[in-house]
Amino acid sequence: MENSAQDIDLFDFFKWLRRQFRNFLIYLYRLGRFLLRNIGILAGLMILGFGIGYVVSKIVDEKKIAEIIVVPNVNTTSYLYSKIDQINHGISSKDSSLLAELQGYFPNLDIHEIRVEPIEDISNLLENTAFNSEELLEMIADYDDDGPFYDKPLYTTSYDAHKITMTASGAFATPERLIQFLEADPYLEIKREAGVDNLTAELISNEFTIQQIDSVLQNINRALQTGQQSLSILAARDESNLSAVLESKATLVTRNTEIKEELLYLDSVFKVYTSSKWLQSTSLVSVLKYILPLVFVLLFLFYHALLMFKKRFQAYL
Repeated sequence: MENSAQDIDLFDFFKWLRRQFRNFLIYLYRLGRFLLRNIGILAGLMILGFGIGYVVSKIVDEKKIAEIIVVPNVNTTSYLYSKIDQINHGISSKDSSLLAELQGYFPNLDIHEIRVEPIEDISNLLENTAFNSEELLEMIADYDDDGPFYDKPLYTTSYDAHKITMTASGAFATPERLIQFLEADPYLEIKREAGVDNLTAELISNEFTIQQIDSVLQNINRALQTGQQSLSILAARDESNLSAVLESKATLVTRNTEIKEELLYLDSVFKVYTSSKWLQSTSLVSVLKYILPLVFVLLFLFYHALLMFKKRFQAYL
């Protein structure tokens, strides 16, 4: 008896399932017929929505962004951040004098915002702060502020590279003109030239010292008797200062290599590593030509669904 009841329940279930599948096919057929009957209207709505969105995107100036990676020289990182803060404040407060200066570098460009942030590199913190690796890792582990540890303003000047992001609209000029604007302060050029002069003077002094060391070593080498003592044995003796002299020469040579590399970067106050072109930022206006066709079609379908609902349940309304 139990088996018979289970067979009946299973039969009813498959019967219900078949009925639902048939209803689904009927609805699918009606939907296809509806779409075929109104394909012209639907295509017109999609073209209309795309056209309106396209025209609006052309009328309204779209915002674009550009990024510049810079390395500040001669201890100008703090100046970079304070100057960009000043620019943003001038933009928000409509400072006419500052905006006029910017227009000199970016004609017909409406700058909305400029952001700067360090490029996170823990090796910079180890090199440019007094923390050792264990202390730094412990500080990072215990840091519980909302923002990341690397963005803490206290350590901003410890990073070598920084990313500048500009958001603007209008007639787009080369983003690197912003660097020209930042370097327009005569004081920065004086600092750069002083840095170049100091490094050049150090390089010349080191080269002279290296020549003196080479001269001394050549004289000692000539004074040694061939086959009795070599320069390496003499340098290894505790009472001899040759080891220290050779180490000093190696240090000076290494330092001169570093100076030459630093001079290569000192051709500008803010050395530009790389800069991007103006890229379109994602905004409602930029995607309007894709959203409006979908909105118009959905409104059309909703309208007809509402008519069908009213017709079916008119007696109850």
